[in-house]
Amino acid sequence: MGLSKNSGTDLIRPQASLALFGSVLAFICLSGTSFEQASAQERTHALIVVGLGGNANYRDRFHAQAVALKEAFTTKHGMLAEHVTYLGERPESAPDFVTDKSTRANVLSHLTTIAQQAGPSDRLLLILIGHGTSDQAEARFNVTGPDLAPSDLQMALAGFPSQTLALVHTGSASGGFLEPLSGSNRIIITATRTQRERNATEFAQFFVEAITGESADLDKDERVSLLEAYQYAREEVIRFYEDENEILTEHAVLDDNGDGTGSEEAGLNEPDGSLAARFQLGGISVTEEELTQNPELVRLYEERSQIQARITGLRALRDAMQEEAYMAAMEELLVELALNNREIRAKEGDGL
Repeated sequence: MGLSKNSGTDLIRPQASLALFGSVLAFICLSGTSFEQASAQERTHALIVVGLGGNANYRDRFHAQAVALKEAFTTKHGMLAEHVTYLGERPESAPDFVTDKSTRANVLSHLTTIAQQAGPSDRLLLILIGHGTSDQAEARFNVTGPDLAPSDLQMALAGFPSQTLALVHTGSASGGFLEPLSGSNRIIITATRTQRERNATEFAQFFVEAITGESADLDKDERVSLLEAYQYAREEVIRFYEDENEILTEHAVLDDNGDGTGSEEAGLNEPDGSLAARFQLGGISVTEEELTQNPELVRLYEERSQIQARITGLRALRDAMQEEAYMAAMEELLVELALNNREIRAKEGDGL
């Protein structure tokens, strides 16, 4: 499907499609109201935790991935620097990037601090990069001193009663974190299906690519959702093992419906994927402080969030629609989004 180079008013569609489009949009606008209202107010707090590397190669790789994420969150995705924290194995080696040492106590302490600062509509993105282990009792994430276990995070995350929580555990044995931490308004992404998959993983590399690059923006709306990042990373992991002619030893899963069971094939029309699709990053190239000086840009961002919510709702209805009607409705929304993004880019280019 290609977008017309003309304005949205120049697009020609069957009358039947327009009628169905109107009824679909009425449903979407009603069902998506709470998301649209929240999206304009929510702030994302990111905590990146790099565990023990084990050797210089892994230490350097994990550190580079964390630095890339931190820079992308602040420069590409518009998060305030004070809302992005990186805990690392050797903070003394990179004091400009690493806030504190990645010990169990420090992870829990920083989560407590974020919980005290977060507003009721804010979001938490917790990313674990490193190695994991497991025994018959519990999976663990390897850090200096006592390892971090799901039971530790259960207590810490209780401090976020209304916020949307996203945990992305990119390491080995990470599947053991999914069931204990699953719940309402939570997105759990793990690099492995179970805690028995203990080999070093490749998932982090491609998840970082999804956040820092453009390839994961599958719908080309200039924002990357956690669903898009997950789908991109999972597919690239599979491709990596195929290219290396190796047996796939990691199977990423996503759970966001709170049932404690992860889905490999997550998506809008799957049991898991809808909440992750609404957890979007990017599209804002100015800070929140700068936004307070430009109410017109705030209006445009809010308008874009509403259009994106309608796109998400339309995708969920695809199976119930005729393909021609669906494509016509989607094209209208994408044209509307393209015109909105054009206004945003012009306004951002004016300087603040």
